[in-house]
Amino acid sequence: MQTTTASDFDVVAQGYQFIEAPRVSPQGDLWFSDLTGKGVYRKRPGQGVEAMLPGREWVGGLVFDESGAVLCGGRDGIVVLDPATGATRDLLSHIEGRPVVAVNDMEADGHGGFFAGTIDFAAIFERGEGPSPGILFHMSASGDVTVLRRDVFASNGIATSPCGRWLYHSETSRGVWRYPLDGAGLPGSGELLVALEDSDGLALDSLGNLWVACWSSGLLKQFSADGACLRDLSFGYPHVVSLAFGTTDPCELYIATGGNAEVSDAGAVLRMRVAIPGLPGPCTRLSALEVTA
Repeated sequence: MQTTTASDFDVVAQGYQFIEAPRVSPQGDLWFSDLTGKGVYRKRPGQGVEAMLPGREWVGGLVFDESGAVLCGGRDGIVVLDPATGATRDLLSHIEGRPVVAVNDMEADGHGGFFAGTIDFAAIFERGEGPSPGILFHMSASGDVTVLRRDVFASNGIATSPCGRWLYHSETSRGVWRYPLDGAGLPGSGELLVALEDSDGLALDSLGNLWVACWSSGLLKQFSADGACLRDLSFGYPHVVSLAFGTTDPCELYIATGGNAEVSDAGAVLRMRVAIPGLPGPCTRLSALEVTA
């Protein structure tokens, strides 16, 4: 597959270390995190960037709840942020009685709950070691946690198909998995749909095509629903990390980039128009959440 250098995109935010978790709220506000530089940020249309949760470390995933709260992954698990007050409280810090090192990508399931994965960022960033295996899990709308996999090297992007029959999960070092979903929205045994060593965040469009961020090659890849590679795009950034479609305009694809030791502040959010509308992802509806919104 020949790589095309993309030129028709806007830079929405820039000057960060390693941007993760781009999300567009139902109101059209862009949210994102700086994974290594710390913090969760919001950019409203026509306004500057606001620090919504300064100092929050290793945030790889964000999900909006229908209450107005924002679920933020990161070090020690998941916290609930009230955007109106800045107050947070813990939602998930232990699974099966064991402390969570960090939660990375997250995605609402369309039934009020969400899927998410843990990752051993302490080993990667603090000890310079390979990570211990992480888990892929599900939290229901009522707060029940189900462990789905226990052998995930590095859990990344998660999305469900437009037909609601499939769950897609990016496992860095292996590729993109596809799992059939049962009537309750929980996955069965999966298959490795796309073998891709540096797969990171992912998003699906309304036809079921997969858009996959590739962190080490710095490419954005598009695959058909059956796993055939359709195109490779390069944006001139060291790393392409994560993706999200717009809500008020689902033909807008937001692309998060990251820097490295040679280019330390190459973390940016890019915006590119695509021909096929995307799936922005649903909100959660967690029964335990009550915030001022």
